[in-house]
Parts: sequence; structure tokens; C-alpha cells
Amino acid sequence: MKHTTLIILMSGIMALCGCTTEKTPVQQQQIPPLSLSAADKEKLQAFQKEVLNVENITDKAVKLAGDELMNVIKGGGVSINLPSIVDKAKAECLLAGETLAKKTIPEALPPEAKTLLNDGRTGLIAAYKAYAESFEAVRSFVTDKNPMALLEYRKKNTQALELYNGAADKFKTIMTAAGVSQ
Repeated sequence: MKHTTLIILMSGIMALCGCTTEKTPVQQQQIPPLSLSAADKEKLQAFQKEVLNVENITDKAVKLAGDELMNVIKGGGVSINLPSIVDKAKAECLLAGETLAKKTIPEALPPEAKTLLNDGRTGLIAAYKAYAESFEAVRSFVTDKNPMALLEYRKKNTQALELYNGAADKFKTIMTAAGVSQ
């Protein structure tokens, strides 16, 4: 029984670590420089600060859960704290998505800037939802001892990273075009 469990666990770990899905980098969208009044720049900076505050809190929980999971995968054994850490990270991700959905985009921006900000916000919401789903897969791994759940975790985590990076690029494009420090 021990050998079968070990073989299944090792197969899952090898599949998790051995799969790579490298993609070519996407060219960042360029928009012409935006001329905004000082008040409009302040509104844009306030929006950026609100988004960054949500990201900072959530990213800490995501990183902690990811680090704890990597410790388990590398043979450190399942921590008694892992289920609570994963549940907290999942809850933080869902809360971040809800919080970002309530944030309003500054009205004084040109339509293309509003579109990119809205797309970036939507991308972050989708990224945090994917992170939450990845943590649900980790929870399944912990409770059911099913190593195939780790593959689902990796798939959802990779999807979340892609969505997050795409959203960050959109925010960076707008902030650069508006001349707002990042």
C-alpha cells in the first residue's frame, strides 16, 4: 500500500513539475500619450493605489499558500496549517475580485483609456477567480489525497498568472501613456 501511494504521489509530482507551457510574449499595446489635467491624474493615481492595495493584501496570501504547497510537493509533508492557509488564500482571492468589481474607473479619461482600465480590472478579477479555483484543487488534494488535483492546481495557477500579467500590462500601458508614476 505504501509503495502504491508513493508511486501515485511521485507520478503526480513529476507531471506537475515536468509540464511546461511556454508561450511567446505578447506585444504590449501602445496608446498615444494622454494629456490629463492634474486633477484627472490624481484620480487615476488614486484608482491605481486602490487596485495596488487590493493586490498587495491578496498577493501575500497567494504567495504564502504557494510556498506552503511547494514545501508539501518537495516532500516536506502535509502541514496541519495547509488547509487553513489555502482556505484563507481562496477567501482573499474571492474578496479581491469582489472589491475590484466595485471599484469605479475615473470618468474623465478618454474612451480607449477607460476600455484598457476596464479590461485590466476585468483581467484581475478573472485572475483572482482562477487563483481561488486553483486553491480549491489544493484543498481537494489535501482532503482526498488525489495527486491529480495537483495538475488541476497547476493548470488554474498558470491561467491565473497569464490573466494577471495581461491585466498588469494594460494598467502599465495606461499609466505610462498618462505620465503617472507606477
